[in-house]
Amino acid sequence: MSDHEKFKKIIPILNDVSPSFCLAKWYQLTLYLQNGFNHSCHHPSPHKIPLIELEENYKALHNTKFKKEQMQKMLDGTRPSECDYCWNAEDNGHVSDRAYKSARSWAYPHLNEVIKNKTADVEPTYLEISFSNACNFKCAYCSPDLSSQWYEEIDKYGGYPTSQNFNGFGWFKQVGKMPIKHSDPNPYVDAFWKWWPELYPKLNTLRLTGGEPLLSKDVWRMLDAIEKDPNPELCFAINTNLGIPDELINRMIKKINSISKNIKEVQIFTSGEAVGAPGEYIRYGLNYDQWTGNLEKVLDNTNNIVAIMTTVNLTSITTYCNFVRYILDLRIRYNKNSTFNKVQFMTNFLRYPEFLSLTILDSASKQRFTHEVKTLIIDRSDLSDSEVDQLNRMIDYMNGTDSKELQLRKDFAAFITEYDHRRGTDFNNTFPELIEFYTLCQQT
Repeated sequence: MSDHEKFKKIIPILNDVSPSFCLAKWYQLTLYLQNGFNHSCHHPSPHKIPLIELEENYKALHNTKFKKEQMQKMLDGTRPSECDYCWNAEDNGHVSDRAYKSARSWAYPHLNEVIKNKTADVEPTYLEISFSNACNFKCAYCSPDLSSQWYEEIDKYGGYPTSQNFNGFGWFKQVGKMPIKHSDPNPYVDAFWKWWPELYPKLNTLRLTGGEPLLSKDVWRMLDAIEKDPNPELCFAINTNLGIPDELINRMIKKINSISKNIKEVQIFTSGEAVGAPGEYIRYGLNYDQWTGNLEKVLDNTNNIVAIMTTVNLTSITTYCNFVRYILDLRIRYNKNSTFNKVQFMTNFLRYPEFLSLTILDSASKQRFTHEVKTLIIDRSDLSDSEVDQLNRMIDYMNGTDSKELQLRKDFAAFITEYDHRRGTDFNNTFPELIEFYTLCQQT
């Protein structure tokens, strides 16, 4: 039975509890300690951890009152609106991440605990954590709370001249997302290290993210702690843009090889969704040749899973299929003498900022990309069922309609014009296939 079929089988089990039930709401946690936000699952928008709740209970890093309200909705059979990514997938006949995530080893074994304990405080078994927004990249779809490079740009020039003043500080201040300076006391980091001795033994999966996590002192503190305290059931993962200096890449490889002896599994995650100059344009700060070189260096010098995350946006369509082919070719090369799949990837499509979404493309561009993806699926029989489903899900999303299309196209044109002005880039030279679309947006 394929993994895809296994995931499909979990759906009726979840639906026996409730047709909107998802174990990720209980057992998955992403923490942004640089500004005190969290969410369970990466699809819903993060929400603020109220300091008053944290002062009463450091476990409010996960168990906020807001999250418990969403848990209760799921138990009652109500679809939380923040989980619309999965509801849209299911309503279009696809297996959603509600199934993928609930079936995981960090979630499914705890099904009966949720049924018994309902919305009582729970320890997450899957933790993704960002200590800092320190980053050497400023990807077009990122933001000041997640990238110090973005913060510096907005601090100097202000927000982008879109209808929503993209990435302007005003909104971040309003919702409490401004990052805490590295030199200032951080109550969220303090609360986490209080929680750590209690939390660590219960973790099934721990994932470090950022910013660029390898630029954070707390990340290296955690790596040292794991090295000294074996946890044989732990699956450990770290995100990295692989664009940091060689010294840090080599230090990471050495540390990973050391802690691999003490835990169950290590995974290294990196990101990309386009080849060459298009990739460098959207993920500003990227040197594509350096990225591929470091990716292969990690694969050559560790015996761990390396997974490539994607944020497929409208600038990806010119090279995404070639990007996937490169990843699949790496898989053939590195799986030759391996007992497991060393090279993995996930097709995730961008939803925010909406003016970079696939949905606002013109019909001709959508048709061209749809044809290229369908051809890729036919040509590459080494794609798994889940990978094929993710590609088809992306195409279905792209071919949907957006009532705000005209305004979003205006915003796209305004953003790209300012982007090129500030960063010295050249959209038309980088994306000749999208010149007509860009011109259309400028004339909207």
